[in-house]
Amino acid sequence: MAHRISAGAASLRVGAMLLVLISATAAIAASPEARPLPPQVLSTAPGIHPFGKGRHSWWGIRMYDATLWIVGSRWSATAPHALDIEPGRAVPSDTLVTNAIAEMRDLKLGDERQLAIWRAEMKKLIPNVQQGDQIVIFCSDTGRTVSYLNNSSTGEVDDPSFCPAVMNVWLHPQTKHQAVRKSLLRQ
Repeated sequence: MAHRISAGAASLRVGAMLLVLISATAAIAASPEARPLPPQVLSTAPGIHPFGKGRHSWWGIRMYDATLWIVGSRWSATAPHALDIEPGRAVPSDTLVTNAIAEMRDLKLGDERQLAIWRAEMKKLIPNVQQGDQIVIFCSDTGRTVSYLNNSSTGEVDDPSFCPAVMNVWLHPQTKHQAVRKSLLRQ
């Protein structure tokens, strides 16, 4: 009987060690080093640095990794900031725009007229993406939003309401992306 308890305890220890190793591997895989932002962002927002990182998965499939970049030590919607999104698979522009507008609608961020304006702006900024791409949405302190794909600008919007609406897809307290929000804001 004592032998079975020792064997059981040994199995339990081995299982616990495997669980720790798997968890550590998942944590390392979920928080890769942040890729540098486009040089234009770095020169416009000196001191911008990665603040929080998150991963959105669906049924165990990595959809994207996101990094929130800020200036200073605390997140502020009025200070320059950027969201770096690195897709885990190819996604058409229409899907990205439709999903973002649906989340904005669910969060009641604008009326239908405003959502239509933001949809048109997003269609100009957001391209089709592939796994390994880097999309950066940069919000300046002047109310201008600039989008980049792999260090090349895809366009800009001068509407001061646009960037907060886009960022709220991930950062709003009621977003459906709660795990990503908590990781980005380090809560």
